Amino acid sequence: MPSSEIRVPERPADLTVEFLQGVLASDAATASSRVVSFSWRPMEVGVISEVVAIDLVLQDSQHQPQTQEKALIAKFLRPEFPFERMFVVESNFYQQLADTTKVKTKVTPQPFGVPHALFLSKVLIILERVSPVETYSCVAGCPKDRIEQVVERLAQFHGLHWTTDTSQLASPAGIGSELSGGAKRDQFPGAWRSFLDDVALPDDVVDTIASICERLSSQPQQLEWIHNAVVNGPSTLIHGDFHTANLLFPPTTTEGLTDQPLWLVDWATCGKGNPMRDLAFFFIVGVRSEDREDLEQASLETYAAMIDKAGVTELTLSDWQRHYRLCVLNQFLILVVYDNLSKHLASNAKSEKLRQELHAHFREVNLRACLAVLEHFREEDLARIAAL
Repeated sequence: MPSSEIRVPERPADLTVEFLQGVLASDAATASSRVVSFSWRPMEVGVISEVVAIDLVLQDSQHQPQTQEKALIAKFLRPEFPFERMFVVESNFYQQLADTTKVKTKVTPQPFGVPHALFLSKVLIILERVSPVETYSCVAGCPKDRIEQVVERLAQFHGLHWTTDTSQLASPAGIGSELSGGAKRDQFPGAWRSFLDDVALPDDVVDTIASICERLSSQPQQLEWIHNAVVNGPSTLIHGDFHTANLLFPPTTTEGLTDQPLWLVDWATCGKGNPMRDLAFFFIVGVRSEDREDLEQASLETYAAMIDKAGVTELTLSDWQRHYRLCVLNQFLILVVYDNLSKHLASNAKSEKLRQELHAHFREVNLRACLAVLEHFREEDLARIAAL
């Protein structure tokens, strides 16, 4: 870490050679390198953080004439948002749990690669940039031929960390998890109509979803029951923001997919939680609806088989299907209640390009959530929930 006397930059423009030199000096691999110069550029990603790419020009401290380049990623907390806790959680994850020395070992295979952290704080995180990788936006969706690999790795990750100590991580874990059952009970009935007004679906489909929302709103205790069922379900270390844009895929070669690691980033909401939250979030936020419909059931079967192989729980495929469906409905409730907040965050993005992308993202996610609920819940399903 840089000397405590050096002020931590709060904005990309505050970065200095002196600070970056201190960052590199704290890492054994770069301790002998001198920062000759650097540049940074916005990456046009992120909502609560400002993410930039940093390119360093380094020289060996022995003053050899040759220079080398090093690529970093820096995440700055946007000062207008009071989300320091998320930076603390991510910093704790990198300090305590991230295995960045070997992505795979013979003893404990690591399902996901995690970038090497060089600087951690409650306002700034600096990571080594992973390259080469292929990335996909959530709106574009995870490529269909990559979904099976993602689900397999997720099941491995959950099984590996079933008993991991998460006391220094997010509690509750996951985007939107801080929304309590009582808040869903109180706020959902007044929020769903404006939510549906902005969903681009045929009128008859919207009417069907509206009838589901009316049924839920007429018996608000159902909303709290759904929340509690998810919270009290199976529990392991979850990522909490598990979607396509947070996955860095190995590049595709002419021979097919390489054997390079699948990287997972943005651990700001990780902690102990229902593993089906990750899977439901992935399919709603990061997968096209038509691909979800084709692969959702097979993915659940794959997940259940791999968790069974890990030997960490006796839950059956039927159990996992039930927990998954509840997490789908719970995610829908969160999206409805937080719809105005999500769109407010999008409107306050750092650039017009990012504003447009985030608005398109949230609208597509809302549409996918509606279609997922329609597929998994009918009147008789809600009647059974009401009877519990």
